[in-house]
Amino acid sequence: MGRPVTEYDTGLKVLYQPPERKPINLDIVAIHGIGAHPDDTWCKKVVLENGEVRRVNWLKNPEMLPSAVPNARIMRYGYMSAWFGDDVIQQNVTRVADRFLRALIRKRKDPSCKTRPLLLVAHCFGGLVVLQALLKAERDAKKWPNIYHTVTGMVFFGTPFRGAEQVGQMEMIQTAQTLYEDKVQSEVLRITRPGDELLMQIVHEFEEMRNRTKSRAMLTCFFELKPCNVMAVLGQEGKKVGPICSKRHGEIDVIPVLES
Repeated sequence: MGRPVTEYDTGLKVLYQPPERKPINLDIVAIHGIGAHPDDTWCKKVVLENGEVRRVNWLKNPEMLPSAVPNARIMRYGYMSAWFGDDVIQQNVTRVADRFLRALIRKRKDPSCKTRPLLLVAHCFGGLVVLQALLKAERDAKKWPNIYHTVTGMVFFGTPFRGAEQVGQMEMIQTAQTLYEDKVQSEVLRITRPGDELLMQIVHEFEEMRNRTKSRAMLTCFFELKPCNVMAVLGQEGKKVGPICSKRHGEIDVIPVLES
């Protein structure tokens, strides 16, 4: 089980920005998935020679992403994401997308952000939040200015655009209901089911919007190749199933924009 998300963890947090007097030529924003922590999502536990265990965050470690894009401002967005346990909260993709846009607008209100490229990085459910947020931003550019047309790229890690593998997920939900009884809000996971109406609507409208606006933003999708123990989410042992988000689940159809 991961760390609980507190009020302190929510919102848009700057992890790295260039030294003073250095120009910022790119904003990178990462958003986590449901049931995950906004910082730990981007970390790996590393055991040092003395036995000490440290979390290394590739978004802010000086030798990782900041060294590759030294003139970028790197941020992460956090939201209350618990779907079971004492910190459970009723959450949905539309609500998170709306709050994400509000935070983004506040952080990018400087005039220099009007044309500053924006790169979005998302994990699992966070990828669906990104799609919904961009749909809203494109439909109402007056309310959400300098968002959609400044997006230069999107990176998705295990986002179930076609729904997720259900065998392991259903077992996980049933176990959570046994362990936590009324402290379970599994409805938020409904959008990750294959054939879910809202999921299909969001993905279809996003694909149509990219084609209609002739978007040149680059998309990169990472998907799972190995089975995993989904019960680890609950701190339980279980057999490995999956992959939960395979290639057929984790790829999105895009129509390439041809040079005119």
